[in-house]
Amino acid sequence: MNHLRRRGAVRVVAALAAVVLLMLVGSRPVGAEDAKGPSYRCTDPSQVYLGNPRLFKKPAVLSADRVYRAIPEYQEILAKNLTDRDVRYHFLMRKASDKFTSAVGTVARDAGYDLVAHQGAVLAETADTPAPPDVTDTVISKLPA
Repeated sequence: MNHLRRRGAVRVVAALAAVVLLMLVGSRPVGAEDAKGPSYRCTDPSQVYLGNPRLFKKPAVLSADRVYRAIPEYQEILAKNLTDRDVRYHFLMRKASDKFTSAVGTVARDAGYDLVAHQGAVLAETADTPAPPDVTDTVISKLPA
């Protein structure tokens, strides 16, 4: 009979400890807010150049047209009016795309961006959230030779 009382007391103490632990874990100091930070949403996942359009916290935007126009291979495509029917077009476009991707990746890694998209493809969720920074000029400066 004594061991049954002891076992019951242990259960009561364990239950009280669990309740106290839940109360401590669930409580927050007065005035504490979630440390979520700014929130953004991706309006067009097809215009994301780097990152996951569903899971990101620190986005940046750029003008792909301006970046491509700064790449010599793309300038040659424009100067010679090459189309996708020309063999040279595909060779040059591949080199231009590789340079674009490399520069975007470098800027994102250096600055800690987890998403890089076209201008307008990422918007702030709330009025107090700043617009994502435009990294077009930085990406152009990081283009490989």
